[in-house]
Amino acid sequence: SKIQLSPRLGVSFPITDRGIIHFSYGHFFQIPRFERLYQNPDFELESGTGNVGVIGNADLKPEHTVSGEIGLQQQLTNDISIEVTGYFRDVRDLAGTQAKEIVLFGGAAKYSKLVNSDFGFIKGVIIALNKRFSGGMAASIDYTFQVAKGTNSDPEQARNALSGGSLPEVQLTPLDWDQRHTVNASVSYTAKDWGASIIGQFGSGLPYTPRRSEDITTLLTNSQRKPSSYNVDLRAYKDFKFGSTTVTLFIRVFNLFDTLNELNVYDDTGRAGFTIDERKARATNPPQLINTLDDWFTNPTHYSEPRRIELGITYTF
Repeated sequence: SKIQLSPRLGVSFPITDRGIIHFSYGHFFQIPRFERLYQNPDFELESGTGNVGVIGNADLKPEHTVSGEIGLQQQLTNDISIEVTGYFRDVRDLAGTQAKEIVLFGGAAKYSKLVNSDFGFIKGVIIALNKRFSGGMAASIDYTFQVAKGTNSDPEQARNALSGGSLPEVQLTPLDWDQRHTVNASVSYTAKDWGASIIGQFGSGLPYTPRRSEDITTLLTNSQRKPSSYNVDLRAYKDFKFGSTTVTLFIRVFNLFDTLNELNVYDDTGRAGFTIDERKARATNPPQLINTLDDWFTNPTHYSEPRRIELGITYTF
């Protein structure tokens, strides 16, 4: 059995009649996912001399997060306020994999065991400006700067590195979700019998690991960045009253400007639609009757969803 103490402290006090400062600090614990405790309970391993399997660990410790933040809330006018918050997350005892040597079928091999080996550190600041609903309109915009670094983004990342002939990371590198800059904005307007709202998001590029080259900096995990992305959604409705009943027509438009965001990229170019492998394939492969190399290298999963329009009607009585 394991026992953990989770102390927490939160303080908030006014500095003016329109402003407050808030502070919080705490230790948080999360029970490991059961699939990591009991993964491969029969200890079944493959034959061979490489990394022949992963075994769970019923003695994993809870994941431990130390979290803190400090912020200022200030009312600027009767309906507009600003908030600035700085925060950090120190995450320890994350599940990772560790190679263990074993003799199988007369030869030396290695298997991976889940252990509490990974850790990470996240810090950032949020600036938010809000206009509460008045005069039929509400709006908000916020900007976040965040740095998220750790040893591994996935519990089996160390095992995958060993299987690919690489060494696991021994230093903090950007995590897969380390998006340095994000902006969210929304505007809504409501009249007597109709309304509309627009929601927009912008995000700087997420990290990816480039293909190895002579540049030593590319040997680090997640050392390059994908292109930035943005998206705008629109929602609107119109009410029609017939006695005691109401018919509402509505429209929802996702990806209003049909933006082609590059979500996944080729590791040699950092772009979703171009890779030098295509040139090599054209030089070494004869033409085929079914599909083409363009079909193969044009991967729709590399891009965001195109514009989608939904129309609907509701009847209220």
